[in-house]
Amino acid sequence: MAGLTWGIVGIGALCIVVAAYWRLVERERVSRGADAFRFRFFRVWLPLVIGVAALGRLPRALSAPFPVVALSEVLCLAPVVIVVGLGRVAARKPGPGARTATAPDPAGHNGDSR
Repeated sequence: MAGLTWGIVGIGALCIVVAAYWRLVERERVSRGADAFRFRFFRVWLPLVIGVAALGRLPRALSAPFPVVALSEVLCLAPVVIVVGLGRVAARKPGPGARTATAPDPAGHNGDSR
């Protein structure tokens, strides 16, 4: 079982390195004038969250006392909860230029038929 735990920790570290690499690639492309990648969540944030969650298994691999293991496994869920919460907030917020019910009519009419 210890080999499996070390494998998960290794995958977590690899995910964090991949997220850092994609972040640097994106920065370089933006500095050259390209648009920021539209699905940045899948290239940068998703591997980062998976990596942090997987690194939460490190105390178990090091045979730490139970309270430390329990605390690390609870805290490794924090990034997942934060990302899901921010995603829900972003999904509710209309983007720039979106038409809402309170947006003025381009023709200048305010809804009155008089």
